[in-house]
Amino acid sequence: MPNAEKKLEASSTAPPPPSPPWVELPAEITMDILQRLGTIEILESAQRVCSTWRKVCHDPAMWRVIDLKRFVFRSKVAKVLEKICRLAVRLSQGQLFKISIENFGNERLLSYIASRSCQLRHLRLVKCYNRLSGGLASAAKNFPFLEELHIYFTSITKDDIEIVGRSCRLLKSFVLHAGPFDKVRTPPSQDNDKAVAIARCMPGLRHLALIENNLTNEGLLAILDGCPHLESLDLRCCCFIDLEGDLGRRCNQQIVDLKQPRDSTCDYEFDCKIRHYRSFEDYCRSRFSNYNPFIVGDIHEYDYYF
Repeated sequence: MPNAEKKLEASSTAPPPPSPPWVELPAEITMDILQRLGTIEILESAQRVCSTWRKVCHDPAMWRVIDLKRFVFRSKVAKVLEKICRLAVRLSQGQLFKISIENFGNERLLSYIASRSCQLRHLRLVKCYNRLSGGLASAAKNFPFLEELHIYFTSITKDDIEIVGRSCRLLKSFVLHAGPFDKVRTPPSQDNDKAVAIARCMPGLRHLALIENNLTNEGLLAILDGCPHLESLDLRCCCFIDLEGDLGRRCNQQIVDLKQPRDSTCDYEFDCKIRHYRSFEDYCRSRFSNYNPFIVGDIHEYDYYF
């Protein structure tokens, strides 16, 4: 028998190579391991390792939590991240429990999430700036079980807050860190309107953070009256709040965990500088050397960097 035929016969009778050891793990253990990876790592790498991992990666239980944060905004990257986010939401098949997106959120994406995630409990939006354009109010109607809404550097309106409060009756935790352009072009009276909306439509809140917002004592008093169950209140860098006197005493009596405007932000996840101003005009002049109080409303996002 020629050597080539002998080799062919030997290869045909040789046992198949053993499966990788991880293939034999129970599905729930494999899922627990893969969930420690990020959303992108799962979709771009893990699901391509083998058919077993692909099956696990497509299990809706894998996508109860979607974490897409800490990405630098670039238009091309944002489009890719949006596609990845949509795929992860689609794979969740309605089981999505918690989602965090940063730098690429917009009205279309939020609408997509809302239409497929009626069980959502936790929503975190970071640096969406003014790209939501009323999308939050529309999406909130599909989030009846929402318990936590944390918004950073993203513009929302008084109407958004009112609709969220009326639609999400189980809301317990609300964070609103003012966007960079909001801090400049939004006078305290408008932030007081938001505070009143919180007081009127979110009475069940336990935790509230209004970092770097322009509300005054008037808005804070409305919150204390309208949210009697508040346990924690974060007012750091709210430079128009004055907690000297009766209002400060009431805050200390009513709130278990109170962070005052002058308290340190060294433990805060974002850069946040403490500044104190006598008026809204002083605040604007500190940001823009050519500040004009008559055109402050015309400042655009690209005029402000932080």
